[in-house]
Amino acid sequence: MPYIAWHPRTRRPLVVLTRSGAGAKVRLVHSEVPFEVPVGELQHYPWAADPHAPPGFVAVLLDTPQAVCEGDWLVVVGCARRVRAQAAYSAGSRVLELEGYGKWVLAAPRVAYRRPPAGGRTF
Repeated sequence: MPYIAWHPRTRRPLVVLTRSGAGAKVRLVHSEVPFEVPVGELQHYPWAADPHAPPGFVAVLLDTPQAVCEGDWLVVVGCARRVRAQAAYSAGSRVLELEGYGKWVLAAPRVAYRRPPAGGRTF
């Protein structure tokens, strides 16, 4: 199952597709083109050095705009902002009310930060 890891060298979150030996097949969130990186270069949430991640949160990939939840954090204009409310918009997108920002439309896959579920299981 794909998961999100922080890649300090590029300062980007990556979707980890598969791991084999010393390499991992990854892709950027907004891309379908896979590439390889050394496994040792990936850091796992919530202990990663992602400057946008709120403390105690894990990164999750929102494959669709409908996957966003109130209380999630999204990076918008360089800052992590909490989702206060959401509503349907057009063609499957969502309009979000972001704390300290106002309304913003989520229309594509994106990394969000969410509290890990009880029991310590990660996404």
